[in-house]
Amino acid sequence: MTEKSDVYSFGIVLLELLTGRSPSDQQFDGELDIVSWVSSHLANQNPAAVLDPKVSSHASEDMTKVLNIAILCTVQLPSERPTMREVVKMLIDIDSISANGKAKNKNDKK
Repeated sequence: MTEKSDVYSFGIVLLELLTGRSPSDQQFDGELDIVSWVSSHLANQNPAAVLDPKVSSHASEDMTKVLNIAILCTVQLPSERPTMREVVKMLIDIDSISANGKAKNKNDKK
């Protein structure tokens, strides 16, 4: 096991959380796994189709950003995957941007 395999595994966990599906869900329409299923939807420019419909639509923008991170983590070639340090930074950046946007929206309403 290497750090890059840990990154891949973390990407799979992110995909499970974002889609609400298991890695080998039978609803992947003949695709082999969750990564190829998500990738096929992204190739068709339809990221919203993979997001868990049970999650509020207000979170879809942040979920799409995290989905992009999950895709980076599950790239075929391990050398092209980010490090966990980079993944954590990307996730913190999403959280910071979201928090700033929410603060601005609250101030705009006053």
